[in-house]
Amino acid sequence: MSGTPLRLLPARTIHAPAGAHVVRLAMPAHQHARWDAARLARRIRSQNSTVVLAVAGRHLAGVAVLDLLTDAAQIGLLAVHPDYRRLGVGSALLQWLESTASTAGLFTVQLKLEASNGAGRAFCFTHGYRERGRLPAYYADGTAAVRLLRDLRVDAARA
Repeated sequence: MSGTPLRLLPARTIHAPAGAHVVRLAMPAHQHARWDAARLARRIRSQNSTVVLAVAGRHLAGVAVLDLLTDAAQIGLLAVHPDYRRLGVGSALLQWLESTASTAGLFTVQLKLEASNGAGRAFCFTHGYRERGRLPAYYADGTAAVRLLRDLRVDAARA
């Protein structure tokens, strides 16, 4: 990706299969099985969700889903193609999701992450997320998850 500008684009249903492919490459099988093309397409069509793509040149580098709930926004998915990790793609997607949540008037952003995903947890902690609970046997294979939360108002007050 070096030298190739990253573009963030709203997903259309035609992008669902490619997005699902990135998810399969980026996540363990017990997690990516939930994010097939049909589920991504439903989220793209939903009025309560937004799906964004990170595109580097002609390559899909990442995909993310934000669900707009009543009192908070929830990141349902943030997947970066393994070839594009540690290049700012995840950070760009996360910033876009948080900006979208804030524009929608939702200043709390939450997500669930596999408890053993040290790299994912470090990424989230670096971006101001804090652990707010543990969910034992959250995934279909019995793997635990942690619930992470970020209050966008607190971070804005510090700036």
